[in-house]
Amino acid sequence: MHHIVICQNGKLAENPTLELAEQVKGQPGSLVWLDLEGGLGRAGATLTKLFGISKFTLENVREEHERARLSKRHSYFYLVVHGMSFDMQTLEAETPKLDVLFAQDFLVTVHAAKLPWLDALRTSLAEAPDEDNVMVRGVAHLLYRVLDSLVDSYFPVLEDIDDLVDELENVAVRDTSNEVQGRIFSTKRALSHLRRVISPQVEVTTSLVTRTGEVIPSDAEPYFSDVHDHLVRAFEVLDSYRDLMSGLLDVYLTTVSNRLNSVMKQLTILATIFLPITFITGVFGQNFAHSPQVEHDAGLNFWIVLAFMALITVIQLWYFRRRGWLG
Repeated sequence: MHHIVICQNGKLAENPTLELAEQVKGQPGSLVWLDLEGGLGRAGATLTKLFGISKFTLENVREEHERARLSKRHSYFYLVVHGMSFDMQTLEAETPKLDVLFAQDFLVTVHAAKLPWLDALRTSLAEAPDEDNVMVRGVAHLLYRVLDSLVDSYFPVLEDIDDLVDELENVAVRDTSNEVQGRIFSTKRALSHLRRVISPQVEVTTSLVTRTGEVIPSDAEPYFSDVHDHLVRAFEVLDSYRDLMSGLLDVYLTTVSNRLNSVMKQLTILATIFLPITFITGVFGQNFAHSPQVEHDAGLNFWIVLAFMALITVIQLWYFRRRGWLG
């Protein structure tokens, strides 16, 4: 599916089509934005015909997994950036790829996944008055709005992750189940993936100002600096979340160790209580032919020994409680 927005001489075309884009392409004061949703598909020939996109670039666009970068081609620039999403149920992160091809008079966006923030931006531009439309100001300002909307879409995702981290912090100190451990590891892995994908985009936004020449004029540079600052902020938030998850994993392992120590202490106390009792019963249970106080016992010794073992147990419990070992 493709969407077209055409601005010519300060006005948006009412019924933009590929044929109209071909007519206005290259004319002074014209700007064409072509958004290809669902991937490149069969639109490669159209891009080559309309905008002179090379086959090598089209092959890169078709690549599903590619690092964020900016490269200059013969008559246009090729930009790769990524979105961000996080599933709170499966705890899996996704970074949908967005390919951007742009020059002075056109901008092409290609994405396989549906991007709600990009749909909202396109709709707002199509409905905006001509005098307030960012496309009137040129491709640099349109590219800025695309990247700014992209980065703004990160922060709701980061807020969801923040809520998840807070929840895991509360759970990790009171629950040592395998489920909690799995959630911690899954979240930590997702954060590492997001950080690895978002990190190169910080450098890319800097390159947009230093390597694009007249395509991004000096009056538009502060806008891209603002995008850069927001990206740095998002990256720092991801970094802090990753550090929190590493610390949370240590807290979880410490909680597990403390629970194990508590269980072992209780078992040790129990074994210690039975140790003297077992010794006494073992001594009197030896199968010798002649044992003192056994051959002529009228039944009283049994109760005496039993009372003595009970007394030893009481003394041990009193001692353990006094030392605080039963707490």
